[in-house]
Amino acid sequence: MPPGPRRLSRANRSQNDGSCSKNPPITPAIEPPILPKHFPFPNIPLESDVLFDFLMAIFAIIGMGLQFLNMYKSVWWLPQSYTQNTMNFYLIDVNLVVFIIILYLRRLYYHMGRKLISKLYSTKSEEELSSLTRYILSMFYAGIVGMSAIIILGNQQKITILYLCYPFLVYVILFGLQVRPFFETVSWCSNGIPPIHACSSNPSDIRKECELLKSNFNDRIKQICFTSAVNAYYGGFVPFCFAQPQLVFDKNWCFQHVVFIFWSSFIFSLCYMLSLRYWDITHRSVLHLGMWEKVAPGRNVILVPSEWKDDKLWPGGVLVKYEKSTWRAMGDCNSNKPGDKSLNRYYKLCIRPSHLLLLVLILHSLMILYQMIVLIKTSAWYKIISVVIMLLFNYYGMYKVLRDFLVSYSFYKPSEDSVRRRERHIQLNKTPHRKFI
Repeated sequence: MPPGPRRLSRANRSQNDGSCSKNPPITPAIEPPILPKHFPFPNIPLESDVLFDFLMAIFAIIGMGLQFLNMYKSVWWLPQSYTQNTMNFYLIDVNLVVFIIILYLRRLYYHMGRKLISKLYSTKSEEELSSLTRYILSMFYAGIVGMSAIIILGNQQKITILYLCYPFLVYVILFGLQVRPFFETVSWCSNGIPPIHACSSNPSDIRKECELLKSNFNDRIKQICFTSAVNAYYGGFVPFCFAQPQLVFDKNWCFQHVVFIFWSSFIFSLCYMLSLRYWDITHRSVLHLGMWEKVAPGRNVILVPSEWKDDKLWPGGVLVKYEKSTWRAMGDCNSNKPGDKSLNRYYKLCIRPSHLLLLVLILHSLMILYQMIVLIKTSAWYKIISVVIMLLFNYYGMYKVLRDFLVSYSFYKPSEDSVRRRERHIQLNKTPHRKFI
């Protein structure tokens, strides 16, 4: 007979089908990811701790003086005026002014005290010297502040002590009973480890480093908010609370000035505590960390992803299974734990530093625009002086924010383009796949 196609018997066909069903498709081998390459960051001059604390204290004292000007201005230009001064100085509580200035100078006092004590006790170790310095300076400073508060409250109602002590209660809530955050800014870390980045291929070490950097980032955010709130509260709100009942002034304008002090202090603290070098450290860490996106369950989900392992680095776009869910790698190098919301937020914030700086730049520009509109519409002499001086400080803050944004945008643009291409590639690959049986 002529040769023809060979036909299998029904028994053989059923046997072959059974062997195929018993051997599901094998997941292809996953290539290890390419470790991120870091480029040297441009050398941008940074302010020293002493210079920043000095400028911040000067700004806070000037803001307090402008608030007293808004409240105690006089009509010195009138021919029959009883005073020739621009302010009614006799109505101002000098003890209150001294108390506020002492609070504003706390960090300068701490810097000077540390240098003096280090010279007197040069034989002690660095750790013993640091503890001794904090103990001596904090006790002496607490005595000065306490005596000033007692003198102020001697002529006031007892309920006013709450106005002076409220920020200290907030401090205890934020930082506990630690002394260092009250006197230090960037040199203080709640975990005692300074923010550094070490390029590692060990996923456990990468996650541990990112946890430490995330904790340090949160500490700096708390420092920024607390410093801004203290400057605005004692320089703008406390003079309003201790004003004489018969004093007449524009309350809305005074409250607006409190907002001006807070925002300017916030910008200065943000540019210093979250400097470009600090952003570079966090950005490098999240390049190693990566992020996972949960794949929604459905009919077109591939059922053969790899099991996630905590000791393995995963390349971008790979699918893994973790806790009965499927996750997709979003970074070029991924060591993060799937479903870790805290580190995911840290990744989204630090992978593109220019986005946050752009938001701050827009808000600061709106604040300057608002102050310029207020300056154009106002006619009172004390309001013009107040807005002009605050605008000068905000122009300096605008320069720093704009500089940081331009540098970060140009420096991190290749990295951001890589992230966008990765996300676009992942979106294109989200096509219906046949379900394996």
